[in-house]
Amino acid sequence: MTRKLSVSLIVLCFVSCAGGKYNYLFDTGKQLDFSQGKWILNRTESNSLIFDSELYKASFEGFKDIIGDSLFDLNSIRAHKMVPPKIAFEPSPEELKQIGQSTDCDYLINIRGNIISNGAGILSYDSGNGYYSASNQSSISIIIYELTNGTIISSSQALAKDTAENSHFDENTNVPTFHSSAETMMVKAAKNLIKKYDSNRLDI
Repeated sequence: MTRKLSVSLIVLCFVSCAGGKYNYLFDTGKQLDFSQGKWILNRTESNSLIFDSELYKASFEGFKDIIGDSLFDLNSIRAHKMVPPKIAFEPSPEELKQIGQSTDCDYLINIRGNIISNGAGILSYDSGNGYYSASNQSSISIIIYELTNGTIISSSQALAKDTAENSHFDENTNVPTFHSSAETMMVKAAKNLIKKYDSNRLDI
């Protein structure tokens, strides 16, 4: 095996180890029946302009697998119904009821992503010069509303974190470690959280 190939295998090993840790929490509505009614997926929100489109695409595809043809995006609804140009992440009960009446839909899914930090970067080295800790972090929040009565039927969160740490006791100094960016973890956290809705659904 050549030295170049050996280095490539080492890099691939480190890449495969990257990915971060994910925690999930359902405040309410962990088990839902997705077989009834019409569902709207609102435009996703995040503080990452580049990855917001990726977040929306992943979210729509994830819920589409669960809900099927009963899931609608805002663009398709606006072609036939009077819908506000922007629906807030936490609309009032009155706004929700109005959306339900205007769209003839039953549920609204809101998804928000948040890039908390990218302190660890994509690549870090243990210099052996002392202790430090830095991390890439992001979060996802999902709120699902019932439009008829303007109430929340589900609220959930996901937190993603990939940490880089050094200490005086580390032996593998100057060895690179790859990390997932906060943006990448945000999209993955959304996918994983939606899968939990799928695995816990009542209509399976």
